[in-house]
Amino acid sequence: MGILAPLGGCSNTFTWQEEVKLSDGRIITVTQKRRYEGAYNGQNYGVIPREAWLTFKLPEFGNQDITWHENLKPWILNLHEGKLYVVGWPHTRVEFDMYGKPTPPYIGFLYENGQWRRISFAEIPEAIYDTNMWIENAPRNKSEHVSLKDKAEELQDRELYRCCGRIKPNYKN
Repeated sequence: MGILAPLGGCSNTFTWQEEVKLSDGRIITVTQKRRYEGAYNGQNYGVIPREAWLTFKLPEFGNQDITWHENLKPWILNLHEGKLYVVGWPHTRVEFDMYGKPTPPYIGFLYENGQWRRISFAEIPEAIYDTNMWIENAPRNKSEHVSLKDKAEELQDRELYRCCGRIKPNYKN
């Protein structure tokens, strides 16, 4: 989860299509876009994500585009008991401070009446704690498509899975 190698070109955004498996078993396609900024991690230069957008459609919400946009890295997009949630992670201290230094450091959102509303950690259903979004900064090899198989391979990295495969209520910064 370190700094990503430069994306190349002069664009500081990258967009891909991602297969996401919902808790009800459906697989939807989400367009994920991230904006990056240059950074130095003490050893080399690269880029880190600063904003993320998720755009998708669900029939139970009118089959219209739904877009979530925050200064977080989305880890979970899921449904529980008919309610739609996104859970994000502050990628750096900048975002952690921006979102009020939450403990645990997961920021939840609930989609209601056509808008996203920030919710407390306690309001995130435990049934959706498993990460179902791409965890790393961007897809490998700048791929414009992330499949469920790609995500399963990503989580074979034990360190990445231990860190990010499931949100943890007792996580301490």
